Amino acid sequence: MPGEATRVGSERVKAAILDGAPECVVAMDDRGRILAFNRAAERTFGYAAEEAMGAELSELILPPEGREPLVPRPDLSVEGTGETIELTAARKDGSTFPVEATVVRVSDIEPAIYAGYLRDITDRKRTEARALKQSRAIADLAQARGELVSQLMLAEERTRSRIAQVLHDDALQRLLAAHQDLLEAAPGREGATRALHALEGTIERVREAVAALHPVTHQQGDLRTALSAIVRQHATRGGFRYTVRVEPDASGLEDELVLSAAQELVNNVAKHASASRCSVSVERHGDSINLEVADDGVGIPEGRQESALREGHIGLASTVQRMKAIGGDGEVSSTVGKGTAVRASIPISAKASEAPPGADPPIV
Repeated sequence: MPGEATRVGSERVKAAILDGAPECVVAMDDRGRILAFNRAAERTFGYAAEEAMGAELSELILPPEGREPLVPRPDLSVEGTGETIELTAARKDGSTFPVEATVVRVSDIEPAIYAGYLRDITDRKRTEARALKQSRAIADLAQARGELVSQLMLAEERTRSRIAQVLHDDALQRLLAAHQDLLEAAPGREGATRALHALEGTIERVREAVAALHPVTHQQGDLRTALSAIVRQHATRGGFRYTVRVEPDASGLEDELVLSAAQELVNNVAKHASASRCSVSVERHGDSINLEVADDGVGIPEGRQESALREGHIGLASTVQRMKAIGGDGEVSSTVGKGTAVRASIPISAKASEAPPGADPPIV
């Protein structure tokens, strides 16, 4: 009969489409019992279609441990996009692998019929695992780099401090003693006067060197005291007025790194800015300490920072890169004729954050 032939032909077309699908397709009823099992599913799970027919899908393809029934949700509709989940599936031989399953309703008559589209996502999971491993390795390298740069900055600061201390305790004291001896031994003599002038000039140079290396040697106090000493020394040399503001909760955490960065930035103002005013502020924002050094000087022409780097003058660029290397940030904003502002963000280390509130370590 023509109608019967058409129906048979239609069934064959459906079977051909089902078996030709590259992914596993399983048809099931509302209780999760298998009604169709295509060839991709046979190859993937190791069961012949005849074995699978009538079995509950969850018992056939899920490992015994932690098995939950794979029953289609009753609220799925033909017009809906279905439900997609990831699960661990098992082959006939017991081997397991990750699967992404999408279940859709394919008929709006009762009893309902559902189709499950099952995709082996082993390769995708391996790629994701490799990407995660690589991202963790990169993060570990970045953290190690930041810690090394931070240690380098602290080592530089402590080295300057030790050199300054030796100069102050030894060379400068010897010069002062010689100056006093010369005053007492040959007062008023022409040669002694010249020697005294030479000694006084040398003493002043040594004092300047001590201040430049570590301007707060032999002082103990909070961050504002130390920072003010740095700015005052450079303000005298650069001929500018200054203000220093340190929020209380920013002190006592990363003082050495703040002082090291401030030393470079304020020295840059004194050397290049031709400023009349300079402001220095330190604030805490969450897990970081923010340092800003701003001046009203000549500003930086566009492209000057890049050309300075090519010429070997690292200055501001070095400070910004150091902040980024330790996990912080830095930026320079400047307008020619109006001044420059440099903002540096220094992350608070776990060790520093564990210090008691208000506990300022000695700054030497």
